[in-house]
Amino acid sequence: MKLRIATHDEERMAVIQEAMRQFRKEYPDVTTVLELVPDRKTMRRQLAEGNGPDIVEWEGANMGQCLEGGLLTDLSDLIARDGIDMGDYYPSVYEAVQSDRRIGAIPVMADTLGVYYNRDHFDQAGLPYPRENWTWEEFVETAKRLTLRDERGDIRRHGVFASFGYMIYVEPVVWDCGGAFLSEDGTQLDGYLNSEATIEGVCRYLRLIDEGLSPRMEVGRDSWIDCFIHGKMSMYISANWTIRPMKAEQRAKFGVAGFPRNPGKSNLFEVYGYGISPSCPERELAWAFLRKLTAPSGEIGKLWSVLKLTVSQTAAEQSGQATDALYAPFLLELQSARLSAYQWPNMIPAFHFHDTFRTMVHAENVEQVLKAAVHRTPTLPAFDPVTFEWW
Repeated sequence: MKLRIATHDEERMAVIQEAMRQFRKEYPDVTTVLELVPDRKTMRRQLAEGNGPDIVEWEGANMGQCLEGGLLTDLSDLIARDGIDMGDYYPSVYEAVQSDRRIGAIPVMADTLGVYYNRDHFDQAGLPYPRENWTWEEFVETAKRLTLRDERGDIRRHGVFASFGYMIYVEPVVWDCGGAFLSEDGTQLDGYLNSEATIEGVCRYLRLIDEGLSPRMEVGRDSWIDCFIHGKMSMYISANWTIRPMKAEQRAKFGVAGFPRNPGKSNLFEVYGYGISPSCPERELAWAFLRKLTAPSGEIGKLWSVLKLTVSQTAAEQSGQATDALYAPFLLELQSARLSAYQWPNMIPAFHFHDTFRTMVHAENVEQVLKAAVHRTPTLPAFDPVTFEWW
């Protein structure tokens, strides 16, 4: 008997290999094969053709479409039979992996957004550190007070770095304004991407750059995280992945606050997990491996937490993230997060057609650009698991 496992991410290979090593102790007669596919498109094509791996890597794509498109199989019967406690996962995470009571993947890790801040800059400015639930208006006012200019008015230090060019950093601001990029059923751009609330949300974000609170172009040769570490900006909008490369002295120097928004509004997250291919000939065997690979407790669970944010209460406690000063705020954010419009695979080519983001240089450009994008693609084309390229 043989099990095929595939990944397109080299960092995840080490975790999968450890799960394979433990699995072989219990199933010495089973051959496990780990394949590094060049990209997600290749994996999707293999699945569509019926010769994909038995264990499938899943990254936040709409679960209903993945199940109905023959990319994943429903695991709910196996989960119920073996008493897997799905209540241990954060509600937002559980919601992402299920559709109409069907569960297509077991989650292992996640990413969500927050704001890193330089404690020294706040102390020098006489500002309190950001509170747990701060609003966008408070965030902007803080950025203004942290931005330093010389006697000629030229900026010496930006209050914040706000990345622009990817939807993930802008979408929570749009939600905060009451807008959305896409309808909840993933079909309509018209009435959503071109709504007044969405336009205002994108404008709010771009005003950070227009008003000089965030740099528009490169501030140096280093990466943005290096620029933040070297004090060239006081706050940095990013995700939990920024923590991992930090040295001990940097971890002590910086703090993390939640993404600024009004009470009741959502943050954005992406979740990663593993499921079983519908074409897998040894479903019970694949399930046995899947349980080993995705168990929140134990050594494998800790290995996943090294790469990303944990997705369950058990993993948060055992990995130490629950009590870590930098990780804990992200876990709090995870509890009130939702998936991006990016979960709908056809959203990406529709939204980025004609390089939508790059043509919004200033806030004053937003309305024209978004309305033009909707005019080109008012409704997303139907999902086709054989031809779509983003998952």
